[in-house]
Amino acid sequence: MSQQLELLTESASQWNAVAFVTPEIQKKEIKPFVLLALKELEGNPDSRTSSLLNGDKFSAVRSVVRHVARLRSASKEPWGEDDMRLFLEGLRFSPDCASELMALLCTDQIYNNLQKHLRVKPGLLSLQWKIDVSLSQSTIQSENADKARSKEIMHRDTLVILTLTLTNGQTNIYRLSILKFHELRYVIASALKSMIVLKRKCMRKD
Repeated sequence: MSQQLELLTESASQWNAVAFVTPEIQKKEIKPFVLLALKELEGNPDSRTSSLLNGDKFSAVRSVVRHVARLRSASKEPWGEDDMRLFLEGLRFSPDCASELMALLCTDQIYNNLQKHLRVKPGLLSLQWKIDVSLSQSTIQSENADKARSKEIMHRDTLVILTLTLTNGQTNIYRLSILKFHELRYVIASALKSMIVLKRKCMRKD
């Protein structure tokens, strides 16, 4: 699976409601729906949107347009037609509808007037890590350290190297001490726990 397709299809469960409606959408409806969705995203909603008889179909297309537009603003890379087609057909659009929608969503000009809140920062595509003991081993050798001192040096000078690849193709490399690495793990775990708690509260309200 390509990086673009992986990005488009993340959180697949969010598309269940959309995929229920898409087989009913006709090719002739695609372009008008996309144009109406783009007007909303640009902050200029069309009055016809509120009176659509086939609101479920429009809502499905709008969800796709919004998703693709947000990711496009983060990745800064043009969408590949094959990846976009696979994504759309995976949402159960008919081949004709998928082709029509793919042709529109792979046109860069449609993203020029999006509001700033939709122009999201790049997301995290992958994270790799490895242990670097070169500094600690060099220090141990230079000091001719005993076992207790070697353990102390290993704990102090061993580094964890994190390589983060972002959705815009940028790669960032960070070198953390073991102490800082564990601090980072704790912060991330706490943030995830808070997100889970918040999501459960929202579900109870619904």
